[in-house]
Amino acid sequence: MADKMSSSSSIVLALLLPLFYGILLAPSFIAATLDTAPATLLQVKSGFTDPNGVLSGWSPESDVCTWHGVTCLTGKGIATGLNLSGYGLSGTISPAIAGLVSVESIDLSSNSLTGEIPPEIGTMQSLTTLLLHSNLLTGAIPPELGGLKSLKVLRIGNNRLHGEIPPELGDCSELETIGLAFCQLIGAIPHQIGNLKQLQQLVLDNNSLTGGLPEQLAGCANLRVLSVADNKLDGMIPSSIGSMSSLQSLNLANNLFSGEIPPEIGNLSGLTYLNLLGNCLTGGIPEELNRLNKLEIMDLSKNNLRGEIGAISALKLKNLKFLVLSENLLEGTIPEGLCSGNGNSSLENLFLAGNNLGGGIDALLSCTSLQSIDVSNNSFTGEIPPAIDRLSDLVNLALHNNSFTGVLPLQIGNLSNLEVLSLYHNGLTGGIPPEIGRLGNLKILFLYENEMTGVIPDEITNCTSLEEVDFFGNHFHGRIPEMIGNLKNLTVLQLRQNDLSGPIPASIGDCRRLQALALADNRLSGELPESFGRLAELSIVTLYNNSLEGTLPESLFDLKNLTVINFSHNRFAGAVMPLLGSSSLTVLALTNNSFSGVIPAAVARSKGMIRLQLAGNRLAGAIRAELGELTELKILDLSNNNFSGDIPPELSNCSRLTHLNLDGNSLTGAVPSWLGELRSLGELDISSNTFTGGIPVELGGCSGLLKLSLSDNRLSGSIPPEIGKLTSLNVLNLQKNGFTGVIPPELRRCNKLYELRLSENSLQGPIPPEIGQLPELQVILDLSGNNLSGEIPASIGDLVKLERLNLSSNRLNGEIPHSLMKLTSLHILNLSDNLLSGAIPAALSSFPAASFAGNADLCGAPVTSSPSSCGAAVRRRLPGAEVSVIVAAIAVVSAAVCVALLYIMVRMWSNWRAVAAVSSSDGEESSSAVAKGGGKWCAGAGAGEGKYWKVGEEKYSSASSSPESAGAGDRKPAS
Repeated sequence: MADKMSSSSSIVLALLLPLFYGILLAPSFIAATLDTAPATLLQVKSGFTDPNGVLSGWSPESDVCTWHGVTCLTGKGIATGLNLSGYGLSGTISPAIAGLVSVESIDLSSNSLTGEIPPEIGTMQSLTTLLLHSNLLTGAIPPELGGLKSLKVLRIGNNRLHGEIPPELGDCSELETIGLAFCQLIGAIPHQIGNLKQLQQLVLDNNSLTGGLPEQLAGCANLRVLSVADNKLDGMIPSSIGSMSSLQSLNLANNLFSGEIPPEIGNLSGLTYLNLLGNCLTGGIPEELNRLNKLEIMDLSKNNLRGEIGAISALKLKNLKFLVLSENLLEGTIPEGLCSGNGNSSLENLFLAGNNLGGGIDALLSCTSLQSIDVSNNSFTGEIPPAIDRLSDLVNLALHNNSFTGVLPLQIGNLSNLEVLSLYHNGLTGGIPPEIGRLGNLKILFLYENEMTGVIPDEITNCTSLEEVDFFGNHFHGRIPEMIGNLKNLTVLQLRQNDLSGPIPASIGDCRRLQALALADNRLSGELPESFGRLAELSIVTLYNNSLEGTLPESLFDLKNLTVINFSHNRFAGAVMPLLGSSSLTVLALTNNSFSGVIPAAVARSKGMIRLQLAGNRLAGAIRAELGELTELKILDLSNNNFSGDIPPELSNCSRLTHLNLDGNSLTGAVPSWLGELRSLGELDISSNTFTGGIPVELGGCSGLLKLSLSDNRLSGSIPPEIGKLTSLNVLNLQKNGFTGVIPPELRRCNKLYELRLSENSLQGPIPPEIGQLPELQVILDLSGNNLSGEIPASIGDLVKLERLNLSSNRLNGEIPHSLMKLTSLHILNLSDNLLSGAIPAALSSFPAASFAGNADLCGAPVTSSPSSCGAAVRRRLPGAEVSVIVAAIAVVSAAVCVALLYIMVRMWSNWRAVAAVSSSDGEESSSAVAKGGGKWCAGAGAGEGKYWKVGEEKYSSASSSPESAGAGDRKPAS
């Protein structure tokens, strides 16, 4: 018995000894923790940069539990938490942080920390919360974090972390929250995440994750939030997602998911948020979604869903507030049963934009809780229902880009909460009802691109909350409301392209917040009011195509925020200086007014100027060298003024120029060679000046040039072959100069030309056949008024798109090639005043006789009144080889005839006169004609009898209609 007791005592002692040792050692452990925590924290601090000095109180001399951001176990002096969130810290996280073995929570979020997450953190077995999100951390997520067996919250997103999500995170069995959003993570979602039975939130948004949703996620039975939006996930949405019964929020937006929406989602009875927007989902909307009676937000937009929207019922989804089905392929009408109309529906926001829906919108009148309606970009028809005011809570109404007709109902004025009314691009008619003035909260009113008429009601100026008004492209007439200045919050006023008249109201100056004013394309008159100068925030003002006049108010110089000014096509006069107060101008367009004086040097203050268009005024003097300071300039149009002198070399600094138009001035000097350095130039027009010299070969460097017009100058020399380098050229106009030499065959390389004008020069030589290699030539080919010689090349017939051909007033000879018959688009032809001969091809007979005038040796319609004989001769025209054979045969026959005649004269002397007459008509005439050789030969109506005559040496009468009259006898001078 004693032995048994002794044995039992030994066992008890063995069990209790470790406990006794633990009790004995605990104070020393606590002491060690107390001793090492300050030193460890100071090591951590040494890795930080602390610009705000929030850690300045961390000192070995003070109690660690009093240090800023340190939390201690009450009464024990043990550091259990470190919270330095949002203190503006930078630097790195020291690996020494792992020495804080008693710390349960670390929050270093919302700073500017860099470097990598120390893998040593994975040894901190007490850690339950790790918050490092919203920093600048880089590198991969350490797989060592999988060793944090007590970890419940891991939020390290909104950093620059890359690589894959380590599957080791699936070993953190206590994890409840994983936040890895807004990083640069790649690869698949590890299926090991499905092992986390306690997981409640998985947020992986805004990465580059690929693959599908792992089926194993269904093992996360407690998951409430699953958000993987804005990745590259693909495949089908697994039906197993319907077994995640705790799910409250499901966000799969902006991925590449395909297939149909699994109806099993309808099993998620606790779901309040469903977002599947921006995927590649197909099929219809499952009716099972109506079982989600707690759902508040459903967004299925930007997919390829088909069918009708009748599957969704706000009657069943009693808590649904947002229904977003925009940008799908849905069709049909809005179902009558979408809402009940008895107030049971909670639907507040309905977005159906960008589908193929049609019919009317009366069914929406039952959704009395609606605050926002967007059914834009569909095919809805009919009128806006007058009972629209039943939706008394309506804040936003967007019906634009449909086919609504009729008038804007006056009941619209009862929607007192309305802030946005967007009805543009429909077929609305009638006027704006004065009742619109009751919409005191209205901020945006878009009625543009309709067929509305009438005057703009004065009552609109009672809508004092208005910020943007756009009536572009209607038929409003009358005056701009005199009290427009009441709209103190107005930032945009767009009234362009109507029929408004009268002056601009002086009260416009009271719209002090106005940033964009567009009154162009109307019939406004009068002068600009002085009050314009009070629009200090004005950035864009377009008044073009009106009848405004007078000089500009000096007060405009005070508008320092102006970026775009377009006053073109008015009657303004005087100086342009008042428009140059801003140094931020990007566009200054004053084309076709009566501005005078010189270009002020102040124009160069706007270094960001992109377009400077001063064409069609009375500006004079030299072109300012200061324009060369506008290095961002793309369009410079100074055409049709009175500028003189040279083109200033400083313009070579404007290397971004795409359009340079200086035509219609009195500029002199040579065409600058530096123009070839403007590599972006697409249009160069310096025509109608008095430039001299030749075309600089450097222009061949403007490889993107589309239009080159040097016409109507005093240029000379030859056309350089470098023109052929302008392979993008559409228009080449060199007419009315003094160019000599030949047309360079290199022009064939300009195979995008659709307009070529080289007329009224002194070009010589033949028309190069290569000109037929310009397949896009369409508008005109004009080579008239030169000294070109030779034949018209047959290759011109390959210009099948050509509409106008002018080769007049040259020295072209030979026949008109039959290939011109292929020019089926040709409607103007001028071959007059050349040396052409032969028959006019029948296909060209529809052109007037003037097209062929001045060519003495042409025959056939429309030149002669009897084209049939010329036409018959042409049909019998033989090739040169056959003519040679015939000539030889005739010579042999003639010799034989002579011998026969001699014999006959001996035998029948009495009949020699008759025989001689026959010989003269049938032999000598033919022989003499053939012997003359070089002309063009035509077969007449008597060709069957072997009779030929020459055309070209003499002119034959076109009055005779008998075949014989065109023969060797009865010649008459041309009348």
